[in-house]
Amino acid sequence: MRTMTFPPVGLRFLAAAVLLLFLGRAAGAAEEGWTPLGAEDNFAAWRQPTGDWYVAGDARVDPNNTKALVGTPGKGVMINGQAGRTKSLVTKQPFEDVELHVEFMVARNSNSGVIFHGNYEIQILDSYGVKQPKGGDCGGIYPRAEAEPTYHHIDEGHPPKVNAAKPPGEWQALDIIFRAARFDDAGKKTANAKFVKVVLNGHVIQENQEVPYATGTNWDRKQVPRGPIILQGDYGPVAFRNVRVRPWKAGAEVLNVPPEGFTALFNGKDFTGWRLSPKGKAMWTVEDGALKSHGLLPEWGADLETEKKYKDFVLLVDFRMPTLSDSGINFRGLIPQMENFGQTEQFNIRSKGGMGHLESFYFMPEAAKQRLGLQEKDLPHAGYIDHEIGVWHTVKLTVIGKNVTAEYDGKVILDHFEYPEGVLSLEPATIRFQKHVVVDGQNLGEMNPCPIEYRNIFIKEIEPGTVEPPAKRRVEAAEGGRPLDSPNAGLLSRIDRNDLPQGYTPAKHQEYVDRRMAGLSEAQRAKVGQLWKEKQQIHPDMPNRGMSFVKILEYVAANGK
Repeated sequence: MRTMTFPPVGLRFLAAAVLLLFLGRAAGAAEEGWTPLGAEDNFAAWRQPTGDWYVAGDARVDPNNTKALVGTPGKGVMINGQAGRTKSLVTKQPFEDVELHVEFMVARNSNSGVIFHGNYEIQILDSYGVKQPKGGDCGGIYPRAEAEPTYHHIDEGHPPKVNAAKPPGEWQALDIIFRAARFDDAGKKTANAKFVKVVLNGHVIQENQEVPYATGTNWDRKQVPRGPIILQGDYGPVAFRNVRVRPWKAGAEVLNVPPEGFTALFNGKDFTGWRLSPKGKAMWTVEDGALKSHGLLPEWGADLETEKKYKDFVLLVDFRMPTLSDSGINFRGLIPQMENFGQTEQFNIRSKGGMGHLESFYFMPEAAKQRLGLQEKDLPHAGYIDHEIGVWHTVKLTVIGKNVTAEYDGKVILDHFEYPEGVLSLEPATIRFQKHVVVDGQNLGEMNPCPIEYRNIFIKEIEPGTVEPPAKRRVEAAEGGRPLDSPNAGLLSRIDRNDLPQGYTPAKHQEYVDRRMAGLSEAQRAKVGQLWKEKQQIHPDMPNRGMSFVKILEYVAANGK
């Protein structure tokens, strides 16, 4: 038998007034296209049976058990039974692109979620006070997982940008804009599902975050263009109220309109002005005003290439990587012969360890470097960046003669680098946007198709004799630290791109480091310390610090004197 706690008489009038206010707001919401998903009509919007869910006027944490919720008489609140472990609520109606508003309350240590199409989950959890939230915390896009041999995550999901969770027993508001995956007439997926925006208690915690796979243990489940909305009710006490949904359409965002003095290379609609090989036609699509390539490419040959050739120019372009990925912008010819690279320079766009590098200097044969007399000081040293995944970023690339300046989100990462004689051709060349082949086993992960998206591609050709204003120089990484264009910045970035040694496991990090350090000479240990100190100054917020240290250690062990 359920025990209901009634409010004092004096509070009933207040509750009635609040209910009237809510009903007025609900009427307004209906006028704005919202459809309520409540339970006052015997859970009519939800598939049956609904298990132990019941309707209450309000919810609160049980004073005798903080891991439980109790309801008060009335309507408007859905609670998942006394035990908090019953069937999940599943809408009868399938949805495509939707906007969802839901208010929820959790008990201590409770776990729930909002799941779209049965595949893509925004986590609901008692995460109050967590300092560094993960994908499994409240507001996170839940990680992929495996159930065997024991339940474990196989990726990190997408943590919320900030922890906006309130304490257990408080009502919290969650607003989600979800865009469904896209499919062609043959049923082939052409675009991933996406959480356009997720707002928790007034804080934007997810934005333009793609979900290539289903979340949780069913990550390889078939994806569909439409499906139900699910409120999870089988992992702990949770209450929901003011649940409503309405169709969502992309706003009138102005894309691909060039700023003054620039010309658009991409019109946002088709491939006018571009050359595509047969592989390229199979790999690239135009959607929502962006060029997108998410497919797995086994062999090179699917780059996008402009029909026109350019010599001196300023190029503006937005890019986004839905997952860890690799791409690049190619321009101008190279004079030295470059095996396994091609004959045009590439400004590298990479999510780990290579953002902004001029790739020719890393693939140039040692014999060519010696013939040209190149030393470390002659090489470009881009500031270290691991950009945020799933978010649009802007690159500005200025190429004048043998001089290149690059900016990333307004920050200068290459400051008037001048190519040595005999490296960069001064002849006009097409501009190419790289579709990278599948990566297997590098630090971008196994069988990574390297998805990439581009939009707002604008160019301004520079006439001979024109001088572009100087870029603002970079600030130092830390007070008293080395500047970001320090001589070892390029070396450290190359080290970060190395694989971890086969004998290394994070669980036995210190044991591994102690053993390897014991085998080094005094000079080698000093070199490790020097590079590690500089690495921390250049990249103080680096992820996976232990792994970065191990890569430096292995580099010095193999090369250090």
